[in-house]
Amino acid sequence: MSIPTIPVPEPAAQPEPAAEAAAVEAPRVEARPLSELLPTGTPLLIVGAAMFVAAVASFIHFGLTGHALLGAVFCPTLILLAAIDMKHRLLPNMIVLPASLAVGLIVAASAPADFLGHFLAGLALGGFFFAIAAFFPGSLGMGDAKLGFLLGLALGVKTLGATMIAFAALLVAALFVLATRGMSARKDAIPFGPFLALGGIVAFFLG
Repeated sequence: MSIPTIPVPEPAAQPEPAAEAAAVEAPRVEARPLSELLPTGTPLLIVGAAMFVAAVASFIHFGLTGHALLGAVFCPTLILLAAIDMKHRLLPNMIVLPASLAVGLIVAASAPADFLGHFLAGLALGGFFFAIAAFFPGSLGMGDAKLGFLLGLALGVKTLGATMIAFAALLVAALFVLATRGMSARKDAIPFGPFLALGGIVAFFLG
């Protein structure tokens, strides 16, 4: 007489540690501490020197005025943000937001009659970039919109000129990339922060 057998299910295979590690989503760049985003080594020296020169140049060009103090905060901040965006494709809130507050306070204290115009310029450019980011995902980021607000807040009536310089420089860079790397590079992302920084600094000193 045969003995009935009861099928026993095989134990489920346990995932390998490597597979588990691969399944865990990598931390977002935005979650990284600011210390990991700042330049190091030789880039730190270059960026630091450029920030110092920009601050000194503001006082040399505008004298001991509130506008010079504005430039001494605004221009070095743009240089630092450009360096971070070039490497990490990120414009950290931990820099943009405090800089916006400082710029707003300086403008309000040194030129109170112009503050509203500067504030509206910031809202206009920041809102414009926000709309582009919302309707055309992948084109611009929220960091660009916040940086746009900072530019408008600092530049006021010079904001349009800074924006035109930024877009013109971006176009030149895109054409250069296409000419050197071919059409296969047309989908490569180009950070916009450095071009906004360039436009902002040029407009601040020459606008």
